[in-house]
Amino acid sequence: MIKKVLRPFWSYDVQKTENWLSHMAENGYFLEKINRVTRSFFFQEDEPKKLTYRIGFDKMQGESLSGGLIADGWTKVLRTGNWFVTSNEKPLDQIKTSSVREGIIKHNRIIMYIFGSLVFYFSMMAVFFLSLSGLLLFSSDQVVVEESPYWILTYVYFGIILAIFVLALYSTVKIHRTNKKLMNEKGNRVDPFSKTQGAVKLSKAEERQLKRSGQLIVKRKLGWMYAPDMIELWLEKMEAQGYNLYRISKTGTTFHFLIGSPRKVSYCADYQNIADESYFDIHRDAGWKSVFNSFGSLQKWSIWSREYSEEEERPQIYSDKTNQLKHARKIAISYTCLFLPLIIIYMFNLGLGFELINDNKPDTLRIFTIIVMLLAILSFGSYSIRTWMYYRRLKKRVGC
Repeated sequence: MIKKVLRPFWSYDVQKTENWLSHMAENGYFLEKINRVTRSFFFQEDEPKKLTYRIGFDKMQGESLSGGLIADGWTKVLRTGNWFVTSNEKPLDQIKTSSVREGIIKHNRIIMYIFGSLVFYFSMMAVFFLSLSGLLLFSSDQVVVEESPYWILTYVYFGIILAIFVLALYSTVKIHRTNKKLMNEKGNRVDPFSKTQGAVKLSKAEERQLKRSGQLIVKRKLGWMYAPDMIELWLEKMEAQGYNLYRISKTGTTFHFLIGSPRKVSYCADYQNIADESYFDIHRDAGWKSVFNSFGSLQKWSIWSREYSEEEERPQIYSDKTNQLKHARKIAISYTCLFLPLIIIYMFNLGLGFELINDNKPDTLRIFTIIVMLLAILSFGSYSIRTWMYYRRLKKRVGC
């Protein structure tokens, strides 16, 4: 007897799906097939049995498992596309190996960024329509709503947009949480701060005491990611003056320094859209220490440090000139794509606001709204310009 079960979001939480498959096996239903299009699972009924399931994602995975997995009792249940499912009859506490999660984590990140972009786009469109509605609402002109026989199409359209937004928001949050759980699994844990700048972590009380005594100073730098070479130069100058970086706040805007001895430290602010799980290991193996790693989905920044002696040349993570320029260009393009739609939206609203002022007597609220939009345009525009100035400075420096 074949049993069909629909699970539309099964790939968003593979650990939960694995536990569900094990529960189905205990009830006598064993996985036979997965239809990725309809998001359906098909089970064959048989004698109940305890099984441990593992789901993997690997484009290079062949039809057979590795010798180590087979020796540990794993068998391949099925493969559909790049997804594959394995099972093991041994008790969970006796299983020593399992398929790696890196493929799922990478796949999830791509899906998460796609849905995150949709959330950002629809949020900006909502801001646009709300600001436009606000200008019309507070204008002295009378707003007339025309009746139309096609209002139902408008309602359907906005209903679809709302459904897509909710789906995208749910998918982004759910996949982000799943990836955190997968990365914290045994053998998959990635801790970007396992080797940080400071050898000893101070408590909050100890930090306050050091601040009062003047041994710990705090500096704030806002928007440094739009000119990463400037923050690198500033941190290296602080080290040369005897201000040793202790830690950076989670937001990346507050820098804590302990007063110590001058030293030569090279810093690198690195931007990655999607960082591989081996990203941190590669740089650490080369002698770099991670002192900051952003937690946002839209901006993935890391700051690395490496101390060197007077006899050594200043170390760089990207020593190749072509790679340096590609990296700087990627930063400029990423932030331009992020801020340009906002600038266009605010410029449109600003033009509409000036038209309303010309046609009507200006009031305080309308003038305040125009000032806010003007400041937003200048701010977002300056962020984009600063990234391209960084690219130009680097291009001159490397002589390309």
